[in-house]
Amino acid sequence: MPSGPLDRLLTVARGELGRAERQDGWTRYGDWWADRHGKPDWWAKQPWCDMFLAWCADQVGLLADVGDFAYTPSHASWFRQRGRWGHTPKRGAVVFFDWAGSRNIAAIDHVGLVEAVRGETVITIEGNTANKVMRRARSQTTIAGFGYPAYVTATAPVAPPSRTEQIVKKLPTLHKGATGWDVKTVFYLLHARDHGLNDGIDDTQFGVPMEDAVRAFQRAVGLVVDGICGPKTWAALLRVQ
Repeated sequence: MPSGPLDRLLTVARGELGRAERQDGWTRYGDWWADRHGKPDWWAKQPWCDMFLAWCADQVGLLADVGDFAYTPSHASWFRQRGRWGHTPKRGAVVFFDWAGSRNIAAIDHVGLVEAVRGETVITIEGNTANKVMRRARSQTTIAGFGYPAYVTATAPVAPPSRTEQIVKKLPTLHKGATGWDVKTVFYLLHARDHGLNDGIDDTQFGVPMEDAVRAFQRAVGLVVDGICGPKTWAALLRVQ
């Protein structure tokens, strides 16, 4: 019988191996997360690798240690802010992947749970891989870093904030009625994130069209939908999470 918290968590995760999403993308993990966070029904069909980890953690009372996230860059940032982020593979760590091979938190694509470490290979249990829960053997070349829940010892020191993260903290909060070059920057970042405005809109004026576009972007990335470009929205637009 599993005794420690990690053993209990791995037992739950292993019990889900092979479980797949429905043809329409629905999963019980997304449905659980949407209900927990007051999200609309369509949220249950969103990418679910991180919601799977949260669901598993909740089953054994470890949500506060593992994290309660749907957006992987935000999850990794949460570990770093808590001083529990590093690059040493450890059994029980939450592993974050960037398929491009960087260690940039903003570029993280996917997440899993480390079941075992075998030399340079990390054995993981992951949700939303080939649309199901699967065990994977991963090379460390695609690993952006590890989050260490409280049950994992010997964590690495917190990485200092990047220059981009420092710049984000200095950016102004923008809302309807704002003008100028910062508004222009938001205009083109929205285009880059597939939430651009129609042709003919003044790119230096934060009017109703830009407010609507900001709201749509916030909704898509799971932020509070208020139409205001504050620190969290700037960070998401710049992919510094």
